[in-house]
Amino acid sequence: MENTLSSWIEKSKQAIKHWWLLLLLGIALFVLGIIVFMYPAESYLSLSVVFGIVILLSGIFEIILSSANKHYITGRGWMLAGGIIETLLGLILTCNVALSALTMPIFLGFWLMFRAFATIGWGGDMSSLKIPGAVWTIISGVLLLLLSFWTLLQPLAFGTSMVVVWVGVSLLFAGISTVLFSLQLKNIHRYIQ
Repeated sequence: MENTLSSWIEKSKQAIKHWWLLLLLGIALFVLGIIVFMYPAESYLSLSVVFGIVILLSGIFEIILSSANKHYITGRGWMLAGGIIETLLGLILTCNVALSALTMPIFLGFWLMFRAFATIGWGGDMSSLKIPGAVWTIISGVLLLLLSFWTLLQPLAFGTSMVVVWVGVSLLFAGISTVLFSLQLKNIHRYIQ
């Protein structure tokens, strides 16, 4: 029994040692949200290119995180699949700017929905492990889910200016929820060591 517990602890240490990748992703999403609000007059086309790049980077970070923790992280397969999907979607949107500009509200809504479900899932995993602060991760995921529904229910009704505002708000929430989760992983990492 003691051998199993020590083995589990060692595997957990390996699984959370890359918490900083999620921190970098969260900071990047948050900073991008601020930039969107600082320059609202920038063209809608530029925003769609930036959006494609953010999705591409997000996918790459998730692939790295899931690959670095092959045998140690819960839900690694889903994280890897999500990273691959985000990377492919980011490549498509970055390479085809016209398609990106035309479909950005719809892609944004589904991407945010996917991130929301992932965040809620992370919070659920943390809650089942009795990790303090898991509720905040779940709450941020639910808020992100509500933003994604709002974006999907009226993608064109708001016009390009409102899409810019919702992109900024959504990126801020996505950044905050990802940073919160990474800081919780950092605390776990410190506690385990």
